[in-house]
Parts: sequence; structure tokens; C-alpha cells
Amino acid sequence: MPLEKYGLLKQVLTHARPGQPLTAAWLAEQGVSAQLAYHYVQAGWLIRLGHGWFLRAGDEPELLLSLAALSGTFHIGGRTALAWHGYQHNLAHRPDTELFAQSPFRLPEWIQAHFPLTVRKRHLFDDPAQGVAPWRDMASLRVAEPERAVLEMLWGVPQHQTLEEATHLVESLFGLRAMLMQPLLENCRSVKAVRLFLNIAKQASLPILEELDMTRIHTGSATPYVRRHATGTIRT
Repeated sequence: MPLEKYGLLKQVLTHARPGQPLTAAWLAEQGVSAQLAYHYVQAGWLIRLGHGWFLRAGDEPELLLSLAALSGTFHIGGRTALAWHGYQHNLAHRPDTELFAQSPFRLPEWIQAHFPLTVRKRHLFDDPAQGVAPWRDMASLRVAEPERAVLEMLWGVPQHQTLEEATHLVESLFGLRAMLMQPLLENCRSVKAVRLFLNIAKQASLPILEELDMTRIHTGSATPYVRRHATGTIRT
């Protein structure tokens, strides 16, 4: 391939971070056609990750950049989001990254081959953007705030999260913000998650309870919530 063609690729790659997967659409916007991308792969300057996905030769896909490159309505949530917000010391080590999606969402095969990811297809809130924000300088990567993430984590008790670990984690959340927690508790579709949070927060005397308007939070009937599971019994 003529060197001037490689010069175009070098120029294009100055706009990409190391480890950033490149889509065919993004390359086309930079002036790299599908045919030219094919030649770059043949010349060993690009790696083909999968259909419509490429990577700079010599790089390995980076997790955050890979997630940010995906299309679809999803966000990082649950225990992964809590760990990203600094609560890793209160969580047992889990290799997988939890993604929450309210609509059908399929991961490309290449990203599943490189990273342990778990997709939770659960409609916990009517508004998929409630309590979710961009992650640092990555506008396209959405992450649940701790207030939403804790309810997502409690929804997974006991199937995906032990009650003991969940209790230890909630007991450490002294920095929760009532202005975010109140509407999330009001709109959460999981009565179990709401009741677990309120009960554990009460046991731990979390200061946020003094700021919540309990009359606006639906906690179901007065009957105790009981569910038996192989990993233990949940009662609130």
C-alpha cells in the first residue's frame, strides 16, 4: 500500500485513544472507507475485532473505551457502579461488569470475548436516565449514581447478591443525597429493593432517613416481605 495511504491512517489515529475500538462508521467519518479499512487490516496496521469493528495494531481493547463505543440504551449499574464510585472495599471481588438495560440489548461477540460482562435486563425505573450520569470525560458512557446503584444491587438480592454483603455495603453509605434518593425510592418498581434499603438504613441509623418524606414512598402492604431462596431467606 502506498505510504500516503498509511499517512491518512496515522492522522486518523491521532483522534483515537490507545485501546479504543473503532467502528466502521467512525472511520468513514474520518475519510477511511470500508475498502481502505480492509486494506489496512491486510497490511497489518489495523486489527479486525468483528463485523464493523477495528482496533489499532498492537493495542488491546480497553474496557471503558470499549463500553463507551457501544450503541444502545444501557448503563453501568449495581455493584459495579458502586465500586466505580469508591465502594470497592465494601464489595467482594467480582470480575464481571454489570450493565443494566431496559430495552433489548445485544453485546458484540468480540467484547464478550475480551471482558466478563453481565447484562441485567430489568425495568426498575420508568425513566432509564433517572439517577444516571456520564462517567467523567466520557459523555457516551453512562453510570448509575450511588443512589440508583444501591437499589439496583438490592433488587439482585439474593439471586445475584448476598444479603450479608448488601447489608454491609448499605451500612457504609453515609454520603447518599436525599435530592436523588427520594425520587428514586418513589419511582422504583421493586418493592423488595425499597424495603430492604429502608430497613437496613434504619438499622444502621443512616442520616438520610431524616431527610426522606416517607409518605411519598410506596412500600407495599404491611405484610412482611418473605422470600426463600437457595442462598438464604429475605424478610423485610
